[in-house]
Amino acid sequence: MACPEVITGSVVIPGEDYERIQRAAANGQNLWRLSPVRTAQEVGTIHLGLRTNDAYTFVEQYRDTDSGLMHAVVRVKHRSCTYLVELYQPEQQGRGGIWVVESIREA
Repeated sequence: MACPEVITGSVVIPGEDYERIQRAAANGQNLWRLSPVRTAQEVGTIHLGLRTNDAYTFVEQYRDTDSGLMHAVVRVKHRSCTYLVELYQPEQQGRGGIWVVESIREA
C-alpha cells in the first residue's frame, strides 16, 4: 500500500456522542459538522492520517432506502493515493444535520 499512514475500513471515533455534537451544531458550534467535505477533512486529519491540504471533492449524496439516513461520499486525493470517505447523518437528516464519518476505503 502506497499510503500506510491512512487508516481504512469502518471508522469509530471513541467517545463521539452524536446527540451532543448535533446539539452543539444547533447552537452554532463546530459548524464544519454540517458539511460532509469539511467533516471528512477535520475527522480525516485528526483521526485517519489524512492531511488538511489533501484534495477533498464532494462526490454524491443519497438517502439509504433501508435506514432512511442521508449518506455522502467525499473523494480524497492524498499523495499518490485516492480514498473514498463515506459519511452519514445519524441524528437529523438534511440541512442542519451533522455528518459523521462511517468508513474510508481506497478508490
